[in-house]
Amino acid sequence: MDNSLQIGKVNIDLSKYSGQDFYSEGEIEDKLLEVAETVDRSEFRKIIENNTSWPYLYHFSKVRENIVSWLPIKPSDKVLEVGAGMGAVTNALCQKAGSVTSVDLSLKRSKVNANRNKDMDNLTIKVGNFTDIEEELDKYDWIMLIGVFEYAISYMGTDNPFEDFLKILMKHLKPEGRLVIAIENRLGMKYFAGCKEDHTCGFFDGIENYHKGGQVRTFSRAGLEKIFKKVDITNYHFYYPYPDYKLPNTIFSDKRLPLMGELRDNLRNFDQDRIVLFDETNAYDGMIEEGLFATFSNSYEVVIGPDVEPEYAKYSMDRDDKYCISTIISNIDGKRIVRKAAVSKEGAEHIKNINKAHHELNERFHFSELSINKVLEYDEENAYIDFEYIEGDTLEKLLDEKVRNKDKEGFIALFEKFKSLVHYNDDYPVYDSDMIFSNIIVKDEEWTLIDYEWTNFTKGSAHEIVYRAINNYLLPGNERMIIKEWVDAENEFDENLFQQRIIGNNKVMSTIRHEIGKGVYSLDYITDRVAGLNMRVQIYEDFGNGFSEENSYFTEYKKNGPNVCVEAKCKENLKALRIDPGDKPARIYVNQVTLNDIIITDKVIGSLKNGCVNPKNVIQKDNVIVYKKADPHFKINLKGMSLKKDDILKIDMRVEYIY
Repeated sequence: MDNSLQIGKVNIDLSKYSGQDFYSEGEIEDKLLEVAETVDRSEFRKIIENNTSWPYLYHFSKVRENIVSWLPIKPSDKVLEVGAGMGAVTNALCQKAGSVTSVDLSLKRSKVNANRNKDMDNLTIKVGNFTDIEEELDKYDWIMLIGVFEYAISYMGTDNPFEDFLKILMKHLKPEGRLVIAIENRLGMKYFAGCKEDHTCGFFDGIENYHKGGQVRTFSRAGLEKIFKKVDITNYHFYYPYPDYKLPNTIFSDKRLPLMGELRDNLRNFDQDRIVLFDETNAYDGMIEEGLFATFSNSYEVVIGPDVEPEYAKYSMDRDDKYCISTIISNIDGKRIVRKAAVSKEGAEHIKNINKAHHELNERFHFSELSINKVLEYDEENAYIDFEYIEGDTLEKLLDEKVRNKDKEGFIALFEKFKSLVHYNDDYPVYDSDMIFSNIIVKDEEWTLIDYEWTNFTKGSAHEIVYRAINNYLLPGNERMIIKEWVDAENEFDENLFQQRIIGNNKVMSTIRHEIGKGVYSLDYITDRVAGLNMRVQIYEDFGNGFSEENSYFTEYKKNGPNVCVEAKCKENLKALRIDPGDKPARIYVNQVTLNDIIITDKVIGSLKNGCVNPKNVIQKDNVIVYKKADPHFKINLKGMSLKKDDILKIDMRVEYIY
C-alpha cells in the first residue's frame, strides 16, 4: 500500500495505517463518502434536509462546527485534531488556524474529511491508531478532543486509560497551548428527563455509573476534575454547550451562566426514541436558581491551559444562510465586548443593516427614555459589528420577579412603560419587530435596547410589536401564564410570517428532528399503553351547517397491529366527518379510507387538515398530520359522493401520541 493519498490539496498520510478500518457505521459511510466526493459543502444543508436521517445530520451539519468556532484560534496557530472522523469540525479549524493535523483510525472516514476539505492547503490527515501515530507528532497551540475522550479505553488499552491519554497529549502541547475536551456529562439533565445514554442507547446507564460495563465512559464535572488532579492538571476552565456539544447553539461559562427561562430547546433527541419524565425547562430553572446548572449541564467543553477571552457564544443557525450569525461576548482587558458576526459571506448585508439600524433607531428614540445599544466598531470587510456590553437585568427577568411574587401592580407598571416606549414616535419610518422583553436591559431607571437585529426601515405597527413580545414571553407555558389575567394578552401578531422571513425555504432543527422520526413519549402516553386504556374516537357529522357536539358520537375501533380501523355508518345528506382520535398532541397516519370497501383515500387526503380548529398548530405532509397541541382531529370531505343511508366508511390509521 502507498504511504500517502492526495485528495485535492489534502494529503492523507497512510504510513501508520493497518490496512483495515476497525470502526465503521456500515453501508451509510459509503453514501456519505459519495456525497463528500460529488457535492460542494455549501450544499450540505440541503442534503441533510432531503435525507432527514441522523448520520447525514450528525456528520454534515454546520451546527457541529459551533463547538470550536468560538475559540480564539489565531492564523499562526498549529492545531492537532484527534479523532477527526468525517471532518465535522475540521473545516472550521482550517478556516481559523495556520495548520491542522487531523488523526483518525478510519481511512474511509478520512476520505470523507479530505473530500469535503479538498480546497484546504493547510490540512494533513494521518490515518491509524493514535498510539502508533503519536511518536511522530509535533507540539501544538491547540489540541482538540471533540467527542473523543470518552473512548480512551479503546485508544489506550491501559489500566488508567483516561489519565494516560491526557499525559501523552500534554507532551504535545506548547507551553501556552490549550487542550480542548468536549464530552457528554453522565449526569446531564436530559438523561434524568428520559433520554437514552448517547453511546450505550440504554436508559440511565451513565447515571447508574455504567454498571453494565462497556468501552465508553462519560463523566460528571467532579469526575473530570478527579482525572485532571491525578495528572497534575490545575489550569482548566469549564464551558457548557447547550443543548449539548454535538449540535450546540449556545456556549455558556461560569462567567455567563444561563438565565432562568433561557433553556427552552430540550427536545433535541435525534437518533433514539425518548420519554419525557418532566419539563426540562422548569427543572433547569430550579437548578439555575439553586446554582446547580454546572452539575446538570448536558455536556462540557473544558479548556485546559490559559483561559480564553470569550465568555459566551450563541449561534443563530435555524435561519436562511443570509441571516445566520454568531454573538460572542468577550472580556478584553477587563472590558466586555459583544460581537455579532456573519457565519458566512452571505450574511454580510445583514450585519450592514444592523449598523444602519443603530443610526436610525437612535434618531427615532433620541428624546425618549429608551437608549439604543452603542456600536463600538463596524467592520464591513470582515462582516462583524461590536457593541457595548450593558450591565443590568433584562426586562424579562424583572417581569418574572413580579410574576413569582404575584405582584400584579408591579408587572403592569413595567409593562405599561414598555408599551409607551414601543409607541414612542411610531410615525418615524423605522421599527424593531423583535423588541421583546429579553432584548431590553434595565439598570436603575435606564432602559437600553441591546439587540435590534430585526429592524425594518418602514413605519411599523407598535400594536403588533407589543403582542409579539407577550407571545414570546408566554412561550414556556409556565407560571408566566398568570399574566393573561393581568393584561390583554390576545396575540394579534402572525408569528409564522415573521419566522418564515427568517427561515426562508430551509428546515429548522425541530422539523428535521421530527422528520427523522424518533419518538417523544410522555408519561401519560406510556401509562395509557401499559394500563391498556382504550383510545376513544369521537366522530362529528356535518350535514351542511358545520360540526357540533349535538351531531357527534363515540365509537370503538378495531386493532390491527399498530394500526386501528374506525367504522362510521353514513347518513343521507352527510357532507363531511370529523374524526377525533384522542385529546393529546399526536401524529396521525391516515393509511387508507374506503367507502363500501372501495378505496377513496386519494379523494379525501386534501381535506384532512382543512377545517381544523387551529390550523397553525397542524402540519400535514401527504397522509400524515401532526398536531403540536391537544385535541387532534381531521376532516374527511364527502361532498359529491352520493351517500346512501348505512353506507360504511372505514378509516385505517395509526395514532402516535407525542409530547
